[in-house]
Amino acid sequence: MTSLRSLIIDVTNSYISTRLASHFSRSLGSDTEVISTILIAGIGSIVLLKIGPAKSVAIRTFRNATAPICTAVMAYRAITVLFPSIAPFKVEHDLFDYVVSALHYIYTVMEHYSSLHLPSLLSSSLMTLFRDLVGLAIIRMIVTYGQSIRRTSFSELKKDIIESSFQWAKNTIPSVAKELQKEEDKMEVDLEESLKDSTRTRTLVIPPKGRTSRSLLLDLKKRGKVENQKWEDGLVSGAVYCGEKDHTDLLNAAYAAFSLANPLHPDIWPSVNQFEAEICSMTASLMNGTLHDLPLDQIVNSVVGCLSSGGTESIILAAKAHREYYCKRRGIKHPEIISCTTAHAAIDKACEILCCRNVKIPYDPDTYALDIDALEAAITSDTILLYSSAPTFPQGVVDPIKKLSDLAVKHDVGLHVDCCLGGFVLPFAKKLGYPVPEFDFTLQGVTSMSCDTHKYGYASKGTSVVLYRNKELRRCQYFCYPEWTGGLYVTPTIAGSRPGALSAACWASMMAMGEDGYSSRVSTIMDATQEIASAVASMPGLYLLGSPKSMIVCFDSKDFNIYRVGDKMTKMGWSLNSLQKPACIHLCVTLRTVEHKDKFIDDLSQCVDEVVFEGNDGALTGNAAIYGMSGSMPPGPINELLKCYTDTILKA
Repeated sequence: MTSLRSLIIDVTNSYISTRLASHFSRSLGSDTEVISTILIAGIGSIVLLKIGPAKSVAIRTFRNATAPICTAVMAYRAITVLFPSIAPFKVEHDLFDYVVSALHYIYTVMEHYSSLHLPSLLSSSLMTLFRDLVGLAIIRMIVTYGQSIRRTSFSELKKDIIESSFQWAKNTIPSVAKELQKEEDKMEVDLEESLKDSTRTRTLVIPPKGRTSRSLLLDLKKRGKVENQKWEDGLVSGAVYCGEKDHTDLLNAAYAAFSLANPLHPDIWPSVNQFEAEICSMTASLMNGTLHDLPLDQIVNSVVGCLSSGGTESIILAAKAHREYYCKRRGIKHPEIISCTTAHAAIDKACEILCCRNVKIPYDPDTYALDIDALEAAITSDTILLYSSAPTFPQGVVDPIKKLSDLAVKHDVGLHVDCCLGGFVLPFAKKLGYPVPEFDFTLQGVTSMSCDTHKYGYASKGTSVVLYRNKELRRCQYFCYPEWTGGLYVTPTIAGSRPGALSAACWASMMAMGEDGYSSRVSTIMDATQEIASAVASMPGLYLLGSPKSMIVCFDSKDFNIYRVGDKMTKMGWSLNSLQKPACIHLCVTLRTVEHKDKFIDDLSQCVDEVVFEGNDGALTGNAAIYGMSGSMPPGPINELLKCYTDTILKA
């Protein structure tokens, strides 16, 4: 009997120590696993109490096995709360609560069990349990409120207070509501005059009799000829990235061949699913997600992907996948994504939809890249994803993704690279010898990437690829609902039905271009970008923001309002991007721009000379007035302005 007791004691001691230590040292266990471990160990120890002389041995064994863990848990909890930036690994606070309270209760039960009779044991144990539950509830409330305070950004709080105050005044004070409505009506009229053709024909109901195909096509071609003129002349920043006639004809023909196809029905259109799988595989190979050291017919993809409707959906899907993956794995209740203020607004949209907190960090004022120190300081136990850009949309700067990768590995969090703009430029630029920093799956910490095929992949609008390090992460993107009466339901993306024609056109574009086609076009774009950047930097009064590494030329002025230059360029027929915080303008160089780079340089120089000659006197107009006004307005009115603009765009 003695040897049996010793064996049971040793096994229990070993089980408790190794199992719990494993959970805490690697932070890989779920709440359920840890609680079950403690309960099993506790039950085992209580069973030992029934073996007479083993009472004191059992209590001592359980205390010896778990007391150091309790001490370590409490100490580490204090460190993570007081000094989160130096914590070597992460364990959720909720887990601490469960472990400490469960161990405390087991201690209490064992103490009473070894010294009290059954009736008094029951009453004493119930009172102890009640006191523990009350204490646990109080502690949990304190921790919850403490975590809420930690998650609160005072700048966000200020913004929310201002916006809430604006909405309250608008909804409850009649005079304020009346005045705001008056201004909104005036704004809608002004916007409609500037955005809509007053002579346009509007069809607001289905015509009683259908029109002939011939008349409709004549109408469509007439409209298209007028509206395509601007980008065909190369006067547009971004928007249309190729526009070569032969290539456009190919896209249209591919679209027509699968105009009725829907990837939701793979049994009817298996080719469309094959197209999408090959698009993702080809894109993954560009991002170094394919094992190339095999024969062509044996190439294996470690990186997997999915086709979406555009960069914004790709980013939303990546955020969803990381939320599902890390929240379930770690029991995170309030997930956080860290992004720079230069990150595309798609990540803000994703966080709003997915109920994640978007922790904004500043950019480096010298490089305009993400501030790596600020990002590391912002990482907490609730962080699920670090967000980076290659390049950023505003200044065209590649974030320090190598350093971000190291941080992602160190803290065991996801790292997304928004390569929507640079996905089909940076890989070829790097092969051509241009100075491109590391940004893809060669970096261990990168867990997902988004690459737009409908930009420099030269596909029709409406396709993008989201890539994941492995299938497990991609599966977290899917939506599954097996309870629907219409059958088992699952979709890989947000949409249900999707246009298979766009998938066919995208596949045709990539197959037609090939590596040689992409490389030659990237070389042309990179050279033109550098030429334009050099010319802009040499113009009196202008300076570059960031160091152009790809296709973006961003500039500002310390001598005059840069939006005045933008307005003058607009009057000369150019469509450039006006940016803010800081105020600046950028040109996204495309194949259409390359042919007209000299005109851009000459026109910009002329506009700068005119602004310098005029000075900063007089009323601001155009974008200068709009951005000047938005810079002095609180969030509430700005949102109303943006909604008013959108209402006008959606109006027939």
